[in-house]
Amino acid sequence: MSAAQPTVFGSHVGLFSAPDDGLGGRDLAVLFLSPWGIEEMCTRKFYRILAERFAALGVASLRFDYPGAANAFDAPDGGAGPSNSGMADSGLPDSSLPATGLLESGLASWITTIRAAIDELKALSGARNIVLLGQGLGGSLACLRAPMETDLAGLMLLGPVLKGRNYLRELSLWSKMIDEPMQIKAELRDTSPGAIAGLRMPETVASDLKSLDLSAAAALGTALDPGLPVFLGQRPGNHGDIAFGEILRKTSAHLTTADFTGYDQLVSGPLSQTMPAAFIETVLSFVEALPQFQSMAGDIARPPVIRPIVCSKSRETPVRFGDGDRFYGTLCEPVGASIGVTAVILSTSYDHQAGWAGSSAEMARRLAAIGVSSLRYDAAGVGDSPPIPGRRKQILYDDAQLADVAAAYDFLATLGLADRTLIVGRCSGAYIALRAAITDPRWNGLVAVNPDSLLWRFKGLPRTLTAYSQTLLKPETMKRVLAGEVDTLAALRNISVRLIDRAARSASRFVKAAVPITRLSSRVHSEFLQLEARGTQVVLVYAEGDEGLERFHVHFGARAEKLAAYGNVEFQMIADADHNLTPLPARERLFEIVEATARHLAVNPAI
Repeated sequence: MSAAQPTVFGSHVGLFSAPDDGLGGRDLAVLFLSPWGIEEMCTRKFYRILAERFAALGVASLRFDYPGAANAFDAPDGGAGPSNSGMADSGLPDSSLPATGLLESGLASWITTIRAAIDELKALSGARNIVLLGQGLGGSLACLRAPMETDLAGLMLLGPVLKGRNYLRELSLWSKMIDEPMQIKAELRDTSPGAIAGLRMPETVASDLKSLDLSAAAALGTALDPGLPVFLGQRPGNHGDIAFGEILRKTSAHLTTADFTGYDQLVSGPLSQTMPAAFIETVLSFVEALPQFQSMAGDIARPPVIRPIVCSKSRETPVRFGDGDRFYGTLCEPVGASIGVTAVILSTSYDHQAGWAGSSAEMARRLAAIGVSSLRYDAAGVGDSPPIPGRRKQILYDDAQLADVAAAYDFLATLGLADRTLIVGRCSGAYIALRAAITDPRWNGLVAVNPDSLLWRFKGLPRTLTAYSQTLLKPETMKRVLAGEVDTLAALRNISVRLIDRAARSASRFVKAAVPITRLSSRVHSEFLQLEARGTQVVLVYAEGDEGLERFHVHFGARAEKLAAYGNVEFQMIADADHNLTPLPARERLFEIVEATARHLAVNPAI
């Protein structure tokens, strides 16, 4: 399956999903409106799956990011989005582009972007009627945009934000629930309105949200067309959603309500989420029942337009690559002179290409400012890239992804950007980056950040020892074990490996006896010798106290003293950081390390 077709409209990037080959396009198309923050990260894959299912019905769709959110450039008002977060200026879109909404700010700019997206979707699909589908804050924006449109076929609201002030308070609590388990110091947490997990909401958007109140029946009654079919996905047990349904029932003659089953599991986090399969079928059924679904698109559609979006120091082009264009990514190039180095920025296998706290997008733009090109992309089955048939569902620490990394290198080579290459990854992305550099001699440099292991010895995806201990104390854990919902053998193996690695720091007799099963240090050192012989620059970066350090110390000593044997390897520690490098100072330090590595590679291609 190919990734969706990128298209550039104004200063925005969209992903267009056309009807499947052999199907005529229906006379309606779906425009996806994203939520904010962690919820946006969790719905990225959900929206892609919905788009693929719509395409199988002959319904085209378009997905995009708001200014200053996710993978997009900063908001036009200069407010700090996830790609900025108060760091180095990445610039506003070039005024020579036919940009939309650049003189507006806050929610107004996002709502204006929706109008531009509607026009683009109509032009690409030939459909005359649009369905607005939004989750969370995206549902709120759908409500605000709907009264301005005369050609809507339907309005789909999935757990919409109703009262902005309440939502900002909920985000603050949600943010604490994320920060506290990661033991982020209070003074390093971003407490600005709307901030969550290192993602900072544009200030004017947060300000506008304070006056948002969709629960006002009078306002809704005069705004929405009573003949417009409306679908409301109500979060289980959410009294606000239930009350909102009663308000809509009084104002809409065609209201459909349904339980948003699986909502909590969907937004639990990119790593642990599950897709709401039953609810997806409910969403599809609503669209199939719309009258316009029975008609075929009559207008002549045009192909997507792909061109760079130029900013003060970088230009970004959406790209597809790999067999059948199966991967979706972003090529970021410097506006000024190049220093001849290109970086490939890997995801953690579940966060989409913008990265945790927008760090991958920001890293790319920071590198462009010093003359370094980069490619960031979604791995197969992650974000906007579809899965590859035959691969296992658990894609973390899977060597099958080495073929994907090789495809990224091959793509850069076709563009003449593979003379000096640097591969960067964090967590599972760091593991894949390291394995790629070992197995493929074409890579010149490597920055691996917080790899949990240098050789994968676990079964499935292990938890930390802290998480295991907390889980064992919960009554529901035994119920799940007795119900056969827990792979106890895998859990015991993973706990044993972590305990042995922790004990290995003292080189106990027990650990020495377990060498054949656990340590494999000779293989690690053999591989590092290969990297040294090739002259591959290696930078290992860890947050202080990261659990991955236990396995690192098994191979390289309690003080990393065994790394001294390798002249091509550099070891860096980042203080006051969690595994994800959520605090801004930690991400700043990482950017400095990556920039220094790229500059060194430019003048020292081989050690």
